[in-house]
Amino acid sequence: MTQSPEFAALTQEEQIARIEVLGRAALREFGVKPSSIASLNHAENTTYRVESPEGIFCLRVCRPGYQSDANVESEIEFMSALRKAGIEAPQPYLDRVVKASVPEVPEARNCVLLSWQPGEFRRGGYTPEDARQLGEAMARMHEFSARWTPPAGFDRQNLHGWALESPKPMAFSEPNPLITEEDRDLLQVVDREARQLLGEIPRDRDNFGLIHADLHHGNVLFDEAGLHLIDFDDTGWGFWLYDFAAALAYLATKPQYLEARAAMLAGYEQVRRLPPGTEERLEPFIRLRLAGICNWILVRTDNPNIREIGANFIGGLCEGIRATRSIGS
Repeated sequence: MTQSPEFAALTQEEQIARIEVLGRAALREFGVKPSSIASLNHAENTTYRVESPEGIFCLRVCRPGYQSDANVESEIEFMSALRKAGIEAPQPYLDRVVKASVPEVPEARNCVLLSWQPGEFRRGGYTPEDARQLGEAMARMHEFSARWTPPAGFDRQNLHGWALESPKPMAFSEPNPLITEEDRDLLQVVDREARQLLGEIPRDRDNFGLIHADLHHGNVLFDEAGLHLIDFDDTGWGFWLYDFAAALAYLATKPQYLEARAAMLAGYEQVRRLPPGTEERLEPFIRLRLAGICNWILVRTDNPNIREIGANFIGGLCEGIRATRSIGS
């Protein structure tokens, strides 16, 4: 589900401003009195930095139709469980979800208030030590997930169901002005390869479990104490290797890719055994990840910024796919 056509026609700034009105209504339900609210990001969801006497938070206003009420509540349960196990994740305020509505926004939206995580993003890419730390943190999270028993009613999506259980075509299966025919042909090849790959891997504890699913550099913060993982909105049941792919995909065309790859795998192995076939399967998973982002761009035309940058972004993602063809094969 995308946003209503009327809301989708607004500019980026207009959408953010209207959603902030809804966010302020949610803050009243949380009992938080903001002294300042600053926009952070408006893509899959819309996020704001909130400063208040009650603390500093990240307010996330969820896109309508992306996650169900049960999905969002289950995400909160998973983050809280991770924190209790000593794994750095945001703390949901009051462990609750608020559904808010205002006249300025056509749909009611789920809102989550999360503890503000310290640190800085590595926008330019990872050093070997950064990558090692991320591999180690990923392994701790996977080890926890493999042993954790979710509570009754826990509900997160099957991330690979599009290929394994209810196969459906990708948006790039049809011509689109945001994508060249050359890139569309490439993505269709990757799509066929990905479906075959996912069908061949056993969905057992060695390969499959509850993963973060979006560990790109914009969701990992580093400070003197180590690193902090944020944005568990895409968390779901998937292959462990998909977390590696999400973490490395945007580095595929960068000179430090192989060094970061080796360091990340080494960090992971310090905590738990690598998934079977990691060396030969990692680059195909990266191609799967990059193709999936291309598909996401093509279906998110309700977002003004994505409409504006979509064509260039897809071109860069396809260059990443090409860069992995000679690695790990």
